Amino acid sequence: MEVKDKILKIAREEFARLGFRNVRTDELSQKIGISKRTLYEHFRTKEELFESIIDLELEKTKSFVENILEYVEQNPEANLIEEINKIWQLDADSAIKFTREFFDDMQKYTPHLWDKIYQFRQKVIEKNFSRIFKIGVEQGFFRSDVNAEVLFHMHLTLVQNLVTPTMIMRLQAAPKEILGTIFSVIFRGVLTDSARQKYSDYHNKLCPINFQES
Repeated sequence: MEVKDKILKIAREEFARLGFRNVRTDELSQKIGISKRTLYEHFRTKEELFESIIDLELEKTKSFVENILEYVEQNPEANLIEEINKIWQLDADSAIKFTREFFDDMQKYTPHLWDKIYQFRQKVIEKNFSRIFKIGVEQGFFRSDVNAEVLFHMHLTLVQNLVTPTMIMRLQAAPKEILGTIFSVIFRGVLTDSARQKYSDYHNKLCPINFQES
C-alpha cells in the first residue's frame, strides 16, 4: 500500500472513532508506522488530512449513487425497492461507523467541512434520490402523491436525531434496529398497494439493515 493511501485509511478509522479534536498527529504517525515528518510531507496540517478524508468519502458516495441511478435508468426491470434501499443504507453505514464525536467535532472545529457535506446532500444525494423515486412512481412502485424531497428530509431528520448516543441509550436499541424501524415505517408508507407485496418478499429474502416489522 502506498504511504499516502495507508495514511488515509488509518486516519479515517481514527477520526471516525475519536473525532477531530482527539486525534493527535504524533500518535497517528506511530500507529501508521511513519514519522511525524513523513505525515506532514503528505498533509501539511491535521485539518488538511481530515478534509482529504471527507472528500474521499463524498466522492465514493457520489459514484455509488450515480452507479445506482445509471443501473436503474438502463434496466427497466431493476428491483427499485432494492436499489432505493442501497441509498438509505448510506445513512445507515454513516451512522454506525462514525461516532457522535466525529460529527460534533466537525461542526465545532471544521464548520466549512460540515457545510460541504450539507451542500453535497442537497446537490447529489437528494437530486439522485428524487430521480430514482420519480422512476419508481412511473413504474407503479411508489405513490404519486408523495413529495420526494419531503420524504428524503423526513428520513434524514429522523436518522440525525434518533441515531445518537443519547437516544440509543434511552431507547436501549442498537443503531441497526433504530434504522431498520425508520426505514420500514417510511418505506411502507410510500409504496403502492401492488408494491407492498414485492417489498414483503424482498424483506423476507434479504434484510441488510435488519428491518423491523412495523
